[in-house]
Amino acid sequence: MIEEREIRAVLQTKHFGKKLYCFETIDSTNTFARSLKENDAPHGTLVVADEQTAGKGRQERQWRSQKGKNLLFSLILKPEFPQEKIRLLPFAAALASADAIEMETGCAVECKWLNDLLVARKKVAGMLIETSVQEEVVKNAILGIGINVNQTVFADDIKEKATSLRLHSSKDVDRVHLLCGVLEELENRYEQLQQFPPQLLLDEWKQRATMFGTTITLVEHSSLLKATAIDVAPNGALVIEELNGARREVFAGDVTIAER
Repeated sequence: MIEEREIRAVLQTKHFGKKLYCFETIDSTNTFARSLKENDAPHGTLVVADEQTAGKGRQERQWRSQKGKNLLFSLILKPEFPQEKIRLLPFAAALASADAIEMETGCAVECKWLNDLLVARKKVAGMLIETSVQEEVVKNAILGIGINVNQTVFADDIKEKATSLRLHSSKDVDRVHLLCGVLEELENRYEQLQQFPPQLLLDEWKQRATMFGTTITLVEHSSLLKATAIDVAPNGALVIEELNGARREVFAGDVTIAER
């Protein structure tokens, strides 16, 4: 189990992770984060668990993870910037996680819209953002991140699509050091998003994505569509070109990149 004292011995941040909750087993770190009262959850509060019994990914999918092998955590944020920047938090989280993974393991990490990280074209991490809005103002955002770290065996239905850092680095990865690295990089990216034009962050994200100009399969509202990925719009939407040449923005959906 990742313990509080281990994190505090390594972590070097100003806010992120200074208030933290560690669990051996929990239903969901995001669910626990949502349950906290305001006084118990200042900006940067971290919730981390060795195992989730009801972990969720995007679109209410189950996030399955072997106990004690991976990173499962949520961060409570109190954004003080415009709502259009809040939409870009998944991009900031993806860049921070990718940077930390590369520094810790040397694995080359690719970003895939909307919130996945790939190693060798297989999914190694995912992010989920849940926001609380009052009177059209975002009061807080809960960023959930799952990273496959030392797991080496995956269920039959996902083993062709999922991978872990252990499988590509050929050694066990120190989860505490990786967690602290992600938090440190994420704090930097959060400040970048807060202080600078969001296009700077999007441009960096696009440099880590190889999907543009390729054929993708998009599952949107239960319908399946083949298109070409063109760009990411300033609002975070994926710009696609359909087979008839029409271009449009997509705000949600599952993307599969064609074999290259």
